[in-house]
Amino acid sequence: MPLTRTTGSYVMGPSDDRSKWVEWENFIVSTNPDGTHTAQSMTRFPGTSLVRHVTQTVNTEFMPMDGHLRLFVGSEFQGVLVRRVVGDEVTSLLIAPDGSPIEQAQLPGGADLVLGYHPTVVEGWKFTQCDRAVEGTQHVRILTTSATWNGGQMTHGKEVTLAIEYIGEEEIEVPAGKFVCDHYLWHTGAIDADIEVWTTGQDRICARVIGHAKGVTYELAEFDQKSFGDTLEFDF
Repeated sequence: MPLTRTTGSYVMGPSDDRSKWVEWENFIVSTNPDGTHTAQSMTRFPGTSLVRHVTQTVNTEFMPMDGHLRLFVGSEFQGVLVRRVVGDEVTSLLIAPDGSPIEQAQLPGGADLVLGYHPTVVEGWKFTQCDRAVEGTQHVRILTTSATWNGGQMTHGKEVTLAIEYIGEEEIEVPAGKFVCDHYLWHTGAIDADIEVWTTGQDRICARVIGHAKGVTYELAEFDQKSFGDTLEFDF
């Protein structure tokens, strides 16, 4: 099976004033030779107030397999969080920045649990178990790394159950071009109110995200996709 690599970036800013928009996130997403999907991202908040590096992998059905998070708040390194899903259990390793012993926790998993790390590019992976043939509200269990809206804490995480709705298929235009998308409405409650999310393509990356509570929009600014076959280009 070939390898497909998608690279790109996002811009973000006030929904009502594009003159203030800034660079937000860079990413590589791959459909791997075994059909799994891996996303690597680097997110920079305005003023470099928060920097987040994430690598996460899902299986062919977009169910979580593992993930790795490094977090900086200002100039301070917050540590590393590593997760692995086996059966109905999530193993979580928290590595503190001061060299103290690694903290391990065993957390409940299950077929309906997804892992949240807060990158924009694959925010839509949280919705992959949503039945698009069903009208109205559905629910998803998320083991997030932080219950704050910006993911600005380094913990084993917190499980939350949030409501989502599938709105339908739409074609939208963003700086990276026109994309046919699945449109979702995500009810996050006290975390960040209602968020609209548009996902696209075989890797279900986000083309646009609108956070209505804060009046902020995130859009795909650059997008490039390349497939690699399994023919040996030269003897190596």
